[in-house]
Amino acid sequence: MSMLDEVMKVLTYYHGENNFNMNPLIPKDVEHYARAILDIPDDEYVLAAMRTSFTQFHRGIVIGRDAIYWRNDHKVATSVNKLTWNELSQQKSQFRARRRTVELGNGAVFDNIGSLNKTSIMINLLDLLIDRYQSQTTPSDGFIFDEAEIHELQKSIPSNKQELKKQCAESAADAETVSFFSIISSLLKKLFGR
Repeated sequence: MSMLDEVMKVLTYYHGENNFNMNPLIPKDVEHYARAILDIPDDEYVLAAMRTSFTQFHRGIVIGRDAIYWRNDHKVATSVNKLTWNELSQQKSQFRARRRTVELGNGAVFDNIGSLNKTSIMINLLDLLIDRYQSQTTPSDGFIFDEAEIHELQKSIPSNKQELKKQCAESAADAETVSFFSIISSLLKKLFGR
């Protein structure tokens, strides 16, 4: 099985609910906003994206070929918003599932508020992906896919990153209101099983 197949197999197990989309099913606007907000390089392949807000991409996490990228609520501080797979691999023993956050070591924190996935599930997902990363025989900061695999992946790169960043900043207050309602909605779904 190729490395891309192994990575996608792990991601498939976790995708479906919670605005967790995999390549090539990531909505174009979500990828555009994520690339703009998180300063994801144009040469990065986005494998999956999970929004923790109902906006295009105000908060959430992006799983890339070379790194993970995330954006928290303004109330949740983090030392960085990006870690390469090599950095994640080195910090794996420091991962901690807290009630509402995932600690990734060295002050890196992912805000899991608004996610239907428990923080322990997020750590399990990252652990499995790190295992795949560590199984590579060639040293690299990220996953190594062969050329045929790269052609299977799609990239949607916005040409208006600055405009998208501005739009996101303007909608931040609206996103906080929507986030509150998303938490209430999630609780009601869990209570009534819908």
